[in-house]
Amino acid sequence: MATKDDLHRLVDQLADTETEEAIGLLVALLRDKGHPGPDEESKAWLDADLAPPLPPFDWGPEAPPVGKPVTYVPGIGLVVEGGK
Repeated sequence: MATKDDLHRLVDQLADTETEEAIGLLVALLRDKGHPGPDEESKAWLDADLAPPLPPFDWGPEAPPVGKPVTYVPGIGLVVEGGK
């Protein structure tokens, strides 16, 4: 059975451009289940333009460091994807 932690891990893997679509799907699911959707405070937060898009990071002549991808797991910290 999937847990909310599983959902959080999947959300963390979304590209920034996909989060709005994911929120729309979750809101639709809540409404289909009879939930009224986000409260007013959540609506205001979701609709807020908190910051302009950031430019791509300039790694300079050294390029990005080589390594394995990691995921942040609340309560545990960074976990290396695919093991050690």
